[in-house]
Amino acid sequence: MNEDFLDTSILQHYFIPSQMSKEICDTIIKDFFDEEYLEKSLVGKNKFDSKIRSSSHRWLYTDSWVAGMLAHFISSANKSFFNFDLEEWHDQIQFTVYQPPKDQYGWHIDLTEKQKRVFVRKLSIVMCLSSKDDYGGGELQLFHPTKKCKTFKLDAGDVIIFPSIVSHRVKPVTWGRRISLVGWYGGPPFR
Repeated sequence: MNEDFLDTSILQHYFIPSQMSKEICDTIIKDFFDEEYLEKSLVGKNKFDSKIRSSSHRWLYTDSWVAGMLAHFISSANKSFFNFDLEEWHDQIQFTVYQPPKDQYGWHIDLTEKQKRVFVRKLSIVMCLSSKDDYGGGELQLFHPTKKCKTFKLDAGDVIIFPSIVSHRVKPVTWGRRISLVGWYGGPPFR
């Protein structure tokens, strides 16, 4: 198996290249991209800080066909690689839009101190809907404690799954539009 496809450390990532066709990605964009429903993304509760995060999003229900597709990828990655104790989606699915001149999301992890102690985010998933030729910048970077930073220029249909405790960011989008789906699967706290 290709080493870049599957790393062997628990704090690494699981990458599924171009799993979904561009036609399916375009259908998702067509169905859910509507400026009227997009909200500016927050940092924390009711706080905007464009130095940390600048993007817009809308929420998709976890019983939608899109969430079902993402849950399949999470389940497959968990069974063959992570083996975490998972139960269900932690939140709704985020349909996220990054646009120029500098929409971005700085270094962060997907766990928060205020999460319920009985159910926590364990795996984060990102599925890119935009073709890599349709946007400049916007690379996803993962910082693994035992390795250098890994950089991904995601293409339409690419899926990446990683532990929610891994630090990551989206670099500024310089042109075009980067659209992705983001979700978090959770379960009982780690022991």
